[in-house]
Amino acid sequence: MSGQEEFDYASVPGWLWRAVVGSLTLVIVGGLVAAVWLGTRPVITGMPITTWEPTWSLGPGASGDQANERFILRADAEQVSGVVYATGNLLLGDSVVQVRAARLSGPDDAGYGMIVRYRAPDEYVTLLIGADGYIAVGQMSGGVWRWRVPWRQWPHIQRGLAENLLRAECRADRCRFWVNDEFAFEVEGVPDTGQVGFAVWNPNGSDVSAMFSKWQMWK
Repeated sequence: MSGQEEFDYASVPGWLWRAVVGSLTLVIVGGLVAAVWLGTRPVITGMPITTWEPTWSLGPGASGDQANERFILRADAEQVSGVVYATGNLLLGDSVVQVRAARLSGPDDAGYGMIVRYRAPDEYVTLLIGADGYIAVGQMSGGVWRWRVPWRQWPHIQRGLAENLLRAECRADRCRFWVNDEFAFEVEGVPDTGQVGFAVWNPNGSDVSAMFSKWQMWK
């Protein structure tokens, strides 16, 4: 062997071989799981809208404050229960909208979220989540409110005062909704254009507020 000693594989303890093989297996399995997970993440398509400087219009019973990229929406306690909102000044057709949202005050059964395809106070769709881990989709159509997806528990909501990432993809008369990059629901029969904005759900005339930040859009 020209002065070099041949390595004796048989001299390696069995426990060491098992440890090495086990570590390599974990690395391979971990890489496969990560690849599958990344492959299932939603991919946002379209051109980002970067030139819009939003002006928010408050709906009935709403008040709000804007500072930099953050907007705080409040539902006045003396108002009747229901959806309170603020909408932007941009009319959108096919588009994807995304915002980070967190509850600031109100009971656990209150809701907060985003409003899409807003045409008038009697025509819009809203995605709502609650600090108690519930989620719902409601639609006002012709002045008649109905729950397209009634309130139900959903495991991917960050509870309490934690921030959640909300997204809606609306194409033609259909909208799909995600929370924290997890697909939630799809509803059909919505207006094919409309404005977007923020919303809080005031269940019992409570004082409810939520903060929204980092609004993004694609079309």
